[in-house]
Amino acid sequence: MAHQPQTGPSGGQSLLTTEVDVARDWLKAAYGTSLRMRTPAPHSAFRYSRTTAGSLSLSTLALPTEYSYATDPLGAVAITHVMGGRMTRECQDDATEAVPGDVLAISQPHLPYAGRVFSAELRAVTVPPTLVQEVAGRPAGQKTRPLRFTRFTPVSPAMADHWKRTVDYVEKSVLALAPGGAPLVVDAAARLLAATILAAFDTDARPEPVLADTRDATSETARRTVAFIESQPQAEIGLADMAAAAGVTPRAVQYAFRRHLGTTPMAYLRRVRLAQAHEDLVAADPARDTVTALAARWGFHHQGRFAAAYREVYGVPPRRTLAAT
Repeated sequence: MAHQPQTGPSGGQSLLTTEVDVARDWLKAAYGTSLRMRTPAPHSAFRYSRTTAGSLSLSTLALPTEYSYATDPLGAVAITHVMGGRMTRECQDDATEAVPGDVLAISQPHLPYAGRVFSAELRAVTVPPTLVQEVAGRPAGQKTRPLRFTRFTPVSPAMADHWKRTVDYVEKSVLALAPGGAPLVVDAAARLLAATILAAFDTDARPEPVLADTRDATSETARRTVAFIESQPQAEIGLADMAAAAGVTPRAVQYAFRRHLGTTPMAYLRRVRLAQAHEDLVAADPARDTVTALAARWGFHHQGRFAAAYREVYGVPPRRTLAAT
């Protein structure tokens, strides 16, 4: 049995085959790996699927045999959850073995790595290193050293579980969307994964505080940032974009909002988008439009949280606003 790659949702692909040569060629083409693979047991199927949306991707792979590989730098932050079997991998001077339930960063994004997989089922998520650094507060466009993990496993079992739950949420709620259907939702999901990586793993992504951060945390910085947010709430913008527009560091923007507005820049952006969603609900046609679609347009995919935030601000559930139009 050999199946050709199939197109899936959100730019995804999948492969199912029992032919070892097909599986080997697929992995080489997908990852550029130098691969050595043992012949699997008869009738054992290789399964691979990959779903991409915006800057993130999620892959699952199951191969009932032993194989070893060596590959060039990924150029991406890749976090792998071992769901079955086991694997070992080496990157520079670090060697890690993982068994079912373990989560690990597969490599330093800028370095080659190698490994061995033993009849494993793996679930891997990749996001750009620049996004992780941006969410960590590094200024946009600033030349920085490559992002490095100072520890390849999560800081605690609780954070490993948190990572798994976050990936579950993104896979079921975001990657299942039709391609291009809700770009703000996809952007928010990518930033959520980047933030979870920062919480779950030790990295050098966060910049050191400098005196200018406090000096530039002025009301004028807050004003310029607010003007930027309100001029394009439909854009896929993050903290680094806000800081670039205000001409200061991301940390200075955070300090300015906390000091002068009593909130965070991203919370303010969500408030502005909530107001836009309210305007759309007021102007919508209940026979054609839905709360779910209008909320997703403005980056709100979790309907329970959207409804709670909407009720807190407008005093009624969003469906009542839609029904009244």
